[in-house]
Amino acid sequence: MAKKRQYSCRFSGFSDTSGIGSFSILGASMAALSAALFVMPASAQETETEDATNRLGTVTVTARKVEENLQDVPVSVTAFTGELLAEKGVVEVADIAAFTPGFTTREANSNSTALVFSLRGQLQNDVLATLDPSVGTYVDDVYWARAYGLNFNLLDMESVQVLKGPQGTLFGRNTTGGALVFTSARPDASAISGKGSVTLGNLNAQVYEGVLNLPVVTDKIAVRAAVRQSNRDGYITDLINGEEYNDRDITNARLKVLIAPHDDVELILSAEVYDEDMNGPGYGTVFGTGLTGAFLNGISPVPPVGPVPVAVPGYTDVVNSSGGDSVALDGDPFLTATAQTYSGVLNWDIGPGTLKLVAGDRRISSRTRTDLDGFAFPAGAGDSLHITTTVLDLSQTSFEAQYAGQGLNDRLQYVVGGTWFEETGFDATLTDLRVVPNPVILRFFGDVDTKSIGLYGQGTYDLTDRLRATVGLRYSEDEKGITTFNGNSIGGSDVFVSCSGGQAPPNCAETYSDTYDDLSYTFGLDFKPTGNTLVYGKFSHGYRSGGQNLRLNGTADLDFDPETVDEFEAGFKGDLADNRVRFNVSAFTNKVKDAQRSIIVVVGSGNATVVQNAAEMTNTGLELEATVIPAEGWTLQGSAAIIDTSYDEYVDAGQDVSDRRIIGVPESEFALAATYERPLSFANFMARVDYAWRDSYYNNELAPSSPASTPALQDAITAPASDVLNARLGLSFENGWDVSIWGRNILDDRSKLTGLYLGNFGYVSGRFREPATYGVTASYRFGAE
Repeated sequence: MAKKRQYSCRFSGFSDTSGIGSFSILGASMAALSAALFVMPASAQETETEDATNRLGTVTVTARKVEENLQDVPVSVTAFTGELLAEKGVVEVADIAAFTPGFTTREANSNSTALVFSLRGQLQNDVLATLDPSVGTYVDDVYWARAYGLNFNLLDMESVQVLKGPQGTLFGRNTTGGALVFTSARPDASAISGKGSVTLGNLNAQVYEGVLNLPVVTDKIAVRAAVRQSNRDGYITDLINGEEYNDRDITNARLKVLIAPHDDVELILSAEVYDEDMNGPGYGTVFGTGLTGAFLNGISPVPPVGPVPVAVPGYTDVVNSSGGDSVALDGDPFLTATAQTYSGVLNWDIGPGTLKLVAGDRRISSRTRTDLDGFAFPAGAGDSLHITTTVLDLSQTSFEAQYAGQGLNDRLQYVVGGTWFEETGFDATLTDLRVVPNPVILRFFGDVDTKSIGLYGQGTYDLTDRLRATVGLRYSEDEKGITTFNGNSIGGSDVFVSCSGGQAPPNCAETYSDTYDDLSYTFGLDFKPTGNTLVYGKFSHGYRSGGQNLRLNGTADLDFDPETVDEFEAGFKGDLADNRVRFNVSAFTNKVKDAQRSIIVVVGSGNATVVQNAAEMTNTGLELEATVIPAEGWTLQGSAAIIDTSYDEYVDAGQDVSDRRIIGVPESEFALAATYERPLSFANFMARVDYAWRDSYYNNELAPSSPASTPALQDAITAPASDVLNARLGLSFENGWDVSIWGRNILDDRSKLTGLYLGNFGYVSGRFREPATYGVTASYRFGAE
């Protein structure tokens, strides 16, 4: 009979939920939901044990940059192990968001390889080099300032962790909503191991992945190499030329080297490359008021030599009635993105503590062309109405020194450190309004230079055997400089005929610099009523750096202020019923000052995206996760989150606009999962089902009271409530072979994901969820994999 695997949990990141918003919400919700005890992942690096049958194992996390049991840590986190990611068939961060309470993600409007995150009401709704995220991304201890390549960057992962709430003390600036921590598998110098897999699916999907771990010097030096090649046909048909959009051609590879000359010292070097090409994306018109020849004549900044010969009759006829499977484009959209990341991490046990040094270098390059109008012009009216082209070339270098130790008879655990970061590069957006005889191009170019430093310290003191206090402090300083080249040109010329700032053409160059700083802090208490339960409360202050508007126009403020968040949260964690039930719940309330919001404004004849500061907003919510082992072989999991979010004060151009909709934040969501495992005479059988439901959310801040607002327009800029059902059946054989069949989005939910409102053009451009996919995966592993 094949051996059945039993698991305990061990993790080098985070996993849990916590918080407080309103104690009435917390009390009522805990009473009702703890009775239901539905479930969600709080898993981590899992190790085999023979005596843990039908029991939940220990999850070791480093949420405070030291190893601790998850259930003893007063930090709110959801975590996934590499094995759990494989069971779920997860290759995208979007899959993680679907099963993490309070966390949403979507592809950026201008680049589908870059992700926009929302966590606890905090979000970044654009991907500019001058706009920092509110959810920080860390990969193998290195901060990634721009989230390009993350959409398919889950290669050979040991763990993925979603850390919730402001993380300014230990993780630094730009984590007002939280942090994502990715840890790839480390080399093992004790033995050879490896794995490989082939996946075939509908849409002609082909995924090939291989991992090889090779000791060079036993217990001293090892190399680990991983590569994935992923290809897929498109699923959106162009009604004009028959092209298929939204295909995928992705290559991702990583090489890691472990050097451990002594038991107290280890150095891990890593190099990673990512390359993606896509035909698309295929945007469609989801709302339109119709364009007239007179409107088109008025677009160009100089009088046309003749009238546009024809209006654009009822282009709303091409609104996607098929749920996004067809579009009518004439702009030849494409996307390319590459990234190279290099890092080194030194860990040195120097007696009373451990010194960690982290160095990173990352370079990204991206080119996109997007036909945003989503419809084809009639002959003689022009090439296409609205084409957006982006060019991005950025490089970043970072360094961190950290020391973790103990003192005062081991009653004090502390971490101190410092960081340095620099990013330079070029970010450009060209908006082509291709109307004959005088097509106009809006040009927004920027050379950026950012420098940042941080100094931090945090300690936890054992007041008694059950009561602990935590205090942390961090100073951050950011220096940001930019030279912009913003203006309009006519026809195919590269010469500016007008400038968006204060300069006169043809130069249009303007240079600015600003310095921002902040003191972030946290303090909290946690208490263990019993050995298996924890109650905690904490207060945190977070900071998101200010910056300059790259897409400067004559009416927008040049710069925008830093965003700060003050959050109070409380939570409960418990391992109950003889470790058969794990239940973690948290509630939170946060006050955001000078919230950074990216909005679309009219610039001359076109549109531009600029960042403004909303005065204040409040977010209050509840999150829970639980896991139950009801019987041998069964594991039930689930999660839920609710949030109430609103602007307290928001003044734009002297007008109260506090009723504007908050983007990207669903009011409620839940997820359920069930896994069944059983040893057969010839193999281990595994079946898993995952279901997630998410409430509707807004893609644009347009207020219902706005003169432009109509019910149809509000519907067009809203992502409707949606659900996703995934399933997998698999067999694991003793000889190392695994075979599984799987399906993703089995219910074929094709709901709208984005709704980009382009006001003075009178239409909304959108994209839809990918269709149902299914396939088979065969894999082979050997050694300790």
